[in-house]
Amino acid sequence: MVSADPRLVRAYRRLIRFYPPGPRREELLDTLLECAPPGRRRPTVSEAVNLVRHGSRARLGRPRSRGIVVLALLVAAAAGFVGSCAASRLGLEAVGSLPVGAEAAEINGTVFPGLTVWGGGDAEKIVTQGDGEGVEYGYAVNWVKSTPATRDVPAYTAAARARLEAAGWRITAVDPPLDETDMVGANPADRAEGFTAERGALVLHFADYLYPGAPWYDGDGNAMYTIWHRQPWWLTGVAWLAGLLTAALSWLLTGWMSRRVQSDLGAALGVTGTICCLLGILPAALLALPGGGDADETASPYWQGLVYLGAGPALLAGMLAALMVAVVFVVKPPAPVARAVRRAAGSAGRLRHRPGLLASLVTAAVVVAGLGLYRSDTRPVAAELCTPDVPSGVVDPPSARLSYRSRIFIDPATRAEDRNLIEAAFRRGFGGGYTFSWTTTPGFTDAYCDDGRVAAGVAETLPYYWEIDLASPGLFGGMAHEVSGMPGIVAVQHLPAGS
Repeated sequence: MVSADPRLVRAYRRLIRFYPPGPRREELLDTLLECAPPGRRRPTVSEAVNLVRHGSRARLGRPRSRGIVVLALLVAAAAGFVGSCAASRLGLEAVGSLPVGAEAAEINGTVFPGLTVWGGGDAEKIVTQGDGEGVEYGYAVNWVKSTPATRDVPAYTAAARARLEAAGWRITAVDPPLDETDMVGANPADRAEGFTAERGALVLHFADYLYPGAPWYDGDGNAMYTIWHRQPWWLTGVAWLAGLLTAALSWLLTGWMSRRVQSDLGAALGVTGTICCLLGILPAALLALPGGGDADETASPYWQGLVYLGAGPALLAGMLAALMVAVVFVVKPPAPVARAVRRAAGSAGRLRHRPGLLASLVTAAVVVAGLGLYRSDTRPVAAELCTPDVPSGVVDPPSARLSYRSRIFIDPATRAEDRNLIEAAFRRGFGGGYTFSWTTTPGFTDAYCDDGRVAAGVAETLPYYWEIDLASPGLFGGMAHEVSGMPGIVAVQHLPAGS
């Protein structure tokens, strides 16, 4: 061992760290150095693979059990998936905004030269799908009203495609022909064409629609494009790195717990708890397997299964895993922790002989805990009723820049036919789902007062309103343009996110 090359010694020391701490490491090092031929500077590939393989297996303990290996592999896979998902979601926040300002104007001028374009702007990185059962990447919608030029659907679509290609966009897909075979009352003159294009990290989907038989108040169509970010290459690398690191750490943690739970009962409980954790995570991981088809603006991240299946099972699995680790940690703590506990116990024994100091510490702990649990109500006791805050005009504060929520307020005396026209107008503005609220609707006054408490008879004087979920935050301006000035309109409000 004395004559061994220092580089070989260092390499072997790094490799034997795959084995759990203990005298086994030094025994292995001595054996490896004694068996190494003279002049060797580094371990062979077979030696390295052998040490990594058997060291990782030794981490799990239970040499007579093969089930622990399978269980540890499944735990590592599940933990790696969760770590990869977390890194991918956090990494999305580092992706730049969707086109705004001059960049957005350049794209609008290429797709819709000379036309007024509504929508655009930035969007949240991840948004909830329209059915509420999953998530998808955020996107921005840009649209123009139907014009004589856009009504010639084939010609306008071909021209938009040519302009984008000249501007450096690459056409990646063309939409199939419009099929209304199974639609009741379909008009043979209906037309729709579209395509998908990419440039750099941006993906754009163009579509032009014509419905000549539609009622005048619904409009006979429009042209639009949706734009979103393609996931950058570096984010994929970050997700893989985080997944591998999390899988390795979970393997080590599984081995640490396995070596400390020696009784049959403890092992059975550990296996049962681990299987419960796996059942909460692995189904979501299966949905991450790649599927076919081209991505569009409704593309979902690979980790959408955690949301689609519900975060409850995954959260429960995490809590159960943490509980298992905590129990093992308390019952059989690592040696450094055990020594620290013994020293603390000795200090506590000495503290019992100083009742004044002990009382002071207990009092301080109680005060801190009380302040942490205390919740003060800042509202004056006498202010049980509020004065309703009724908006007017178009309200679009900067804090609502990325919000998908909006309201349209109307005078209660608005005629039914005018109300229908307003609804048709904001639907033309590409609002998503919507609800209508009036005096007797539960929660009606919440739109005017935080606690919804108003004096008797006041609710009957307040405007009715629609709550509208926008398909894209930037669509608020187009929707406001469509309804502003119509009979009965009181206000069009863009609500700040989270309000």
